[in-house]
Amino acid sequence: MNTRPLFISTFCCIDHPLDTALETLASRTSHVEILSDGMHDLLVDSSPCREYSISYSVHAPSSEVNIAAVNERMRSASLSVLGDVLAASAGIGAQHLVVHPGYSPYDQVRDRSFSSMLRSLDELASLQEEHGVRVCIENMGGWECCHFRTPAFLPELVFRGLGCTLDCGHARMNGNLDEFLAAGEFCHVHLHDNSGQNDDHNACGGGTINFPRLVRLLPQHATLVVETRDLADADRSLQYLSTLLHGEH
Repeated sequence: MNTRPLFISTFCCIDHPLDTALETLASRTSHVEILSDGMHDLLVDSSPCREYSISYSVHAPSSEVNIAAVNERMRSASLSVLGDVLAASAGIGAQHLVVHPGYSPYDQVRDRSFSSMLRSLDELASLQEEHGVRVCIENMGGWECCHFRTPAFLPELVFRGLGCTLDCGHARMNGNLDEFLAAGEFCHVHLHDNSGQNDDHNACGGGTINFPRLVRLLPQHATLVVETRDLADADRSLQYLSTLLHGEH
């Protein structure tokens, strides 16, 4: 029987304090991904994580962080925050830190923003080595302002020794999920579903993604994280995915 662990992201409990979110999820799984933002910000308080004998991954804050910022002071500040989050991640024994690739709010400076992102990736590679936590850059969805929306970007990560988080819902929105699965250059996976139009983060099996095929094509070493908007959808996803995974041979 396949016993691959399924993580649950605290995103489904983001409107509750971290200690409450962990108490809720620890009764469902022994593997949790902490969205280090809002009330779950590890830089404010990571002590609730030490109350549970569970494994962690961490999703870096994105609401105020942009590693592709054209303004150098903003870019540097974002990297400083991520360095602190990496240290906090190492402190709770997390193996992965998910990081968004950043965005350019204006098409006219997109090239400059892309160059800023590449500099940030160079620095993240060094921070990864310093803290011993794998940095996994996440592919973005249908927002044209964002970088890294297609598998064509993967060589930039491989070259730097950085990991990739495949967000299957984002890839579905861009119509390139099959291309990502064929590339296989990812070590971490966000699992949720949508109609192909919006980033719904619905329960797995409730949208248009072919999950039976998806789970067959995922690398065996990849960490699997259920990332839904609400707890009920996380529960449905756990039940559905467990059935699929346990049926693999």
